[in-house]
Amino acid sequence: MFVSQDTKKNIICWIIALILPVLFFILMYFLTKWSLSNIFLVPACLYLGYIGLRFVARMGTFDLFAYQFSNWLSSWRRGIPKKYEDAYSYKQQMIEKRKENKMVFLPWLIVGALCLILCVVFSFYPTLGR
Repeated sequence: MFVSQDTKKNIICWIIALILPVLFFILMYFLTKWSLSNIFLVPACLYLGYIGLRFVARMGTFDLFAYQFSNWLSSWRRGIPKKYEDAYSYKQQMIEKRKENKMVFLPWLIVGALCLILCVVFSFYPTLGR
């Protein structure tokens, strides 16, 4: 049975995205006195914030900083030439890499939105949980 790399990445991301909030919920529900809205707010903020930062980074916002960092690292190594001629060639190479490697965002977005919806529901009806 042949499974592509993209399918493997999707399956792994779905498993992680589903297991982490469940573990967090179990720990916080039984070990703390947090309300359910607070419990679901933490994974919602983390997942949706992660997706937002990934989208910003994939647009190339931080390419200049990464280019400068790679130049700084190569300046400490003697005898090793710089990987990239200038920032434009670095940016073009990163655009090509981003086109080849698709970002997996759907599991994080769906689970984060679901946690946010549960957070809002439990904030309006706090007696449902405890």
